[in-house]
Amino acid sequence: MLSGALAEGFGLLMIVPLATIAIRGADAEFIRFAPWAESLSGDQRFVGALALFVAAMALRSLFLFARDVVLASLSADYGADLSLRATATLARRGWPFASRIGQSGMQSLLLNDVPRAQQAVANFQNVSVGASMLVVQLVLTWFLSPALTAFAAAFLAAAFLLSLRWAHRGVLSGQAISEALDDSAGTGFRLHAGLKAALAQGTVAAFMEEYRSSLQRTAGHFTRFARDYSSSRQVGALAAALLAAALLLIGVRLLHLPFPVLIASLVLFARMSGPAQQLQSNALQIAVYAPAFAAIRRRLGDLERAVAEPPRAEALDWQQLVLDSVTFEHRPGFGVRRVSLTLRRGEWLAVSGASGGGKTTLVDLVAGLLAPAEGQITIDGRGMAELLERWRRAIAYVGQEGNVFNDSVRGNLLAEGGASDEQGLWQALELVGLGERIRALPRGLDEVVGDRGSQLSGGERQRLVLARAVLRKPSLLILDEATAALDQQAEARLIERLQACDPRPAAILVAHRESTLSHCDSVLVLQHGEPSRLLDCVRERNDFSAGSRPIG
Repeated sequence: MLSGALAEGFGLLMIVPLATIAIRGADAEFIRFAPWAESLSGDQRFVGALALFVAAMALRSLFLFARDVVLASLSADYGADLSLRATATLARRGWPFASRIGQSGMQSLLLNDVPRAQQAVANFQNVSVGASMLVVQLVLTWFLSPALTAFAAAFLAAAFLLSLRWAHRGVLSGQAISEALDDSAGTGFRLHAGLKAALAQGTVAAFMEEYRSSLQRTAGHFTRFARDYSSSRQVGALAAALLAAALLLIGVRLLHLPFPVLIASLVLFARMSGPAQQLQSNALQIAVYAPAFAAIRRRLGDLERAVAEPPRAEALDWQQLVLDSVTFEHRPGFGVRRVSLTLRRGEWLAVSGASGGGKTTLVDLVAGLLAPAEGQITIDGRGMAELLERWRRAIAYVGQEGNVFNDSVRGNLLAEGGASDEQGLWQALELVGLGERIRALPRGLDEVVGDRGSQLSGGERQRLVLARAVLRKPSLLILDEATAALDQQAEARLIERLQACDPRPAAILVAHRESTLSHCDSVLVLQHGEPSRLLDCVRERNDFSAGSRPIG
């Protein structure tokens, strides 16, 4: 920044000898500014000054090109780093913290807050550029005329104080815009999530009205900011014109400056108007965008520094998982209390009970997403905390809403770290009963399945997510209602295939259907977060097939 400003200023100073030679020929005024040219002829002085002017402007262009490239790189790197730190903070705070933010909050964070914070930093960089240019040019004009420069500096200081009013309004606008964007993101997310039902029920108008109202509020805040921004720029332009007229009047009538000095000073002051207005407009934009930092802090608190992940540990080779009087409550009455169970390698455990009874909380504890408030979870006699990284490598977790991405079938299968060649991908698809369906697609594994798998049925989406889980080669499958979209016969065939894998993985199935429970070695029934009974299904299998209801 400084190098470019100095090169430009030096080039503009060459106006003095050039104007002197052009008007009066070589004289003492020129020698005062260029003593090195005293031994040269008039033509030589003119050509030398002209060459220096061109060289300085060329050097200025090189410096400014390098400056712009560096600033663009800094801004892009900062935005990427801020996004990475935000997501790293979210991941390291754990699932309870992430679940409170929710999908719409995460969307607003990454699509609104982070880009606006990046824009604030970019505007701060522009302020630095403008300030550098302004300071250098003031120093150069001081060399030409200290009195004229003092007047200009006083005028600029007064203009800065007057601009604080717009800066204050900008902060208020920025806060309102951040809140409005957050509201719009949440409303838009609800609209997308509920659109299918709204179309079926004919209630789209209510959704659209809520979304329209949110967008109108956001647009109103942006319009008010645009009005403030435009008015500040026009006032700044008018002030620059008044300053130029005042400087001309003072230079001619009061200071009686030589014409070449007056012309060079006015050119330098004219060049200052650009950086000065840049300072003003960018300061206002900083005021508007800076509240995004407060929004990020409000959601995440202090950001954690993103660091390189350690080398991935080998999956834990375990034999027995034990929960001993485990308790975890999200709030009184919601969670699990005093749960004890043992799961051995290769066993299948079903977890049943009424909605809200703590089933998902239990499997989240087993997965290490939650830590028990009381009791302990051990793996082969060792605490889960000391084995957590290796334990997670041994698990495949399929939740109630298995995530299908707007990507190809191949991209979805490999999205969670699974590694396999094409043959392995087809084997996983065949295992879950999806091979024939994918082969029928025009592009096979490379067919895009749409946002959230919109090109697939509900059962096909669940099968695709299960195939992705199988590719991790887990020793423990956690399936939280992961087969609910399949009919009983399809579910039975799928579970039989999974149980026939060699080696056979252990599994915890959260399910409601008795037909699902009948495929497991044991069933844990939860009522109001507490174990009601633990059934041995190997003994009770005949009762299931006879239609009795041993699970109560």
